[in-house]
Amino acid sequence: MDVRIAFSRPHWTPLCRTARGAAFALAFWGGIAIADEVRIEIDVRGEVFAKAAAEAQPAGSSLEMKALLEFDEVPAEAGAAAVVRRYHAAAADLTIDDNSTRTTLGEDAREIVVERQGSTPVPFLRRGYLTRDELELLDTPFDPILLAALLPAEPPEETASWALSPDETAGLLAIDTVEHGGLEARIVEVFDGVARIALSGVVDGACDGVPTHLIIEGTFSAAVRTEEGRHRFHGPVDGVDVVIRERREASHVAPGFDVEARMMLTRETSTAPEEAVPPPDRVELSRRDGRGRPGLAWHRDAGQRFDLVYDSRWRIVEDGPAGLVMRFVDRGALVAQCSITALPRADSDLTPTINDLERDIRQSLAGQFGRFEDADEVSRRDDAESPERKEVRVVSAGTAEGLPFQWIHYVVADRDGRRAGVTFMLEASLAKRFGEADKSLVAGLRFPAAAPREARLPEKTTLP
Repeated sequence: MDVRIAFSRPHWTPLCRTARGAAFALAFWGGIAIADEVRIEIDVRGEVFAKAAAEAQPAGSSLEMKALLEFDEVPAEAGAAAVVRRYHAAAADLTIDDNSTRTTLGEDAREIVVERQGSTPVPFLRRGYLTRDELELLDTPFDPILLAALLPAEPPEETASWALSPDETAGLLAIDTVEHGGLEARIVEVFDGVARIALSGVVDGACDGVPTHLIIEGTFSAAVRTEEGRHRFHGPVDGVDVVIRERREASHVAPGFDVEARMMLTRETSTAPEEAVPPPDRVELSRRDGRGRPGLAWHRDAGQRFDLVYDSRWRIVEDGPAGLVMRFVDRGALVAQCSITALPRADSDLTPTINDLERDIRQSLAGQFGRFEDADEVSRRDDAESPERKEVRVVSAGTAEGLPFQWIHYVVADRDGRRAGVTFMLEASLAKRFGEADKSLVAGLRFPAAAPREARLPEKTTLP
């Protein structure tokens, strides 16, 4: 979203369900297979607010969101902690004050693999890469791959209740950690072989390094047999109806919010329609091609000046004609900031040098500059058909607001004269944690085949 008000976890888009026990016949999309058909609706109302100055109340804006997801799901392969989802509908309509935006899943991104890593579901494409908005559309509380955690490990007595572990609770609520409280489940009634189970709890936790407070009330259902005074569940969770009230503080990468969300889920097991959605190899890609994997995201500059495949721990906080600004958040901690600017096109014989870049760094850092620590040049080709490009990298040290900082500056240029400037800024104490994240990000930068001849020079960012 242009205003960068997109929610981080959770994005408050639809709740899903699990497909435990579904059959996987040879190739799911290539023939007949048994799959779970899922429909999820979500309705959110509340307020969103930015971080306020010290001793000031945050300014709030009204928020409404409606979303719908419809998809089929089967296990990815025998024994894998992953599922394949084929989406027939995936959209969220968000209104903040009088500004409305619609987020959808691209037509070339309708077959998604979701891999479970610990208690975190991670969606990705086998071919190509999801955008940040698409990742946030799919990043929901009560993700299907985690719903089995709602059921007890041992058959409960008829009147028993059970508590979920902190890790399970954090995963289901799509937050990073649970500090206090938790979720408790209790069987309310059993009728015609189906148990209706109440779910409730109050949770204080953290997400993106800031506190969040949640109140959960709802029900879910699952098939059950009653034997000798105990309930034995013999199927997956097949329905959820839950209300979540959450108040989260603003973070370094997302606004705060105070919302109430209702999620409703229905599902049926049926024969998967063979051609309901065209298989991925029949859809023309509108995004960067490549072998997808968990933990990556894709961004295309609005002016078509560059595109980027990057570690999803980088979060976009500003995007416009002046350039792209991202922040690197690792396990809730802000580690670094990066800015990418498309530079005016130059003559092909004017390639950047270390001396040129060091001169510009001295001027731009002015009183913050301390010393140069490292410098190098490399040449590479993105692929066999792309022109060779040159990367000049200079590392410098200095101080900002009385603290030791490190800057890493790049100029990337190809033989067609297309250029981009990339700058990283981090506290010196975080250099080890940051590692070589700059090199992997710059390696994911590409110039398009047809680029504009000119680009606007950057304006000074308003971000710290």
